[in-house]
Amino acid sequence: MANGQSTDVLIWKSDTLNLYPNPLELKADWEQLTPVITSQIEINRIEKSKDSVILINFWRNYKTEWFIENDSLYLTDLSSLYNSEKNIGLNKVFSTIEKRIFADWVNSSLTTFRGTCTVCMGIHHKNTSIYPNEKLLEFKNGVLIKTTDYKNSVLRESEFLSYDPNIYYSFIYRNVEWSKLPDLSNKHLQVWVSVEPRKNGKLRNIDWKNTYLIDESNLIDDPENTYIKEAVRIAKKIPEWNVVIRHDKILNQNLSIVFNEQIKKKYGL
Repeated sequence: MANGQSTDVLIWKSDTLNLYPNPLELKADWEQLTPVITSQIEINRIEKSKDSVILINFWRNYKTEWFIENDSLYLTDLSSLYNSEKNIGLNKVFSTIEKRIFADWVNSSLTTFRGTCTVCMGIHHKNTSIYPNEKLLEFKNGVLIKTTDYKNSVLRESEFLSYDPNIYYSFIYRNVEWSKLPDLSNKHLQVWVSVEPRKNGKLRNIDWKNTYLIDESNLIDDPENTYIKEAVRIAKKIPEWNVVIRHDKILNQNLSIVFNEQIKKKYGL
């Protein structure tokens, strides 16, 4: 995915384009649909391999194909992420005999892209990368109402963040005031700090709406939380951030800090 391919494609004007996000994820019952699709693909795989054991992986194991006709968006195919020939009929997932499904639930923007990613990221087969040339397609009730072309770029690359990762992590964790933190026994906490950089790479603001702590399955966004405050303090020490322009705006950057006994023993003084 990172090198310019997506798990989802859009056929439009005789062209096949990479697409994200997956429009199915915008559907109200998406969380119920995904296990059904995943299971069906696994069943197909087992049947074709004549294996007697069904092991279902509930990470996304499928890709989708979409088609625009007369400005209307349709879902036309679901297939295995690993083998395009192993597709499943839409009727096995949706209560329909139609060969395509009108995506009338889509009321937001989708992105198509070309080229090699400028900033390459991906999580569980989900494309979160940024590409130099992106087209934003805006839909209302599944009908295309507007398109906008964007050229994205890395305006400034931080020398500090491009250092040897060992140097970077040493800077982060040796600046943590471990002695002032509560007991970390049997804890594994992770804080994500979202920052708004200026064009010169210096910190403009902390984006508190997207700054939070993950404690097992709990998400905490209290700015007065001890660990969040400490992570924000460290973020303010970063001398320079990457500056990425996407859709004519400076993209927020993130700092992740893990707090546990193992890291404390390694870096604590």
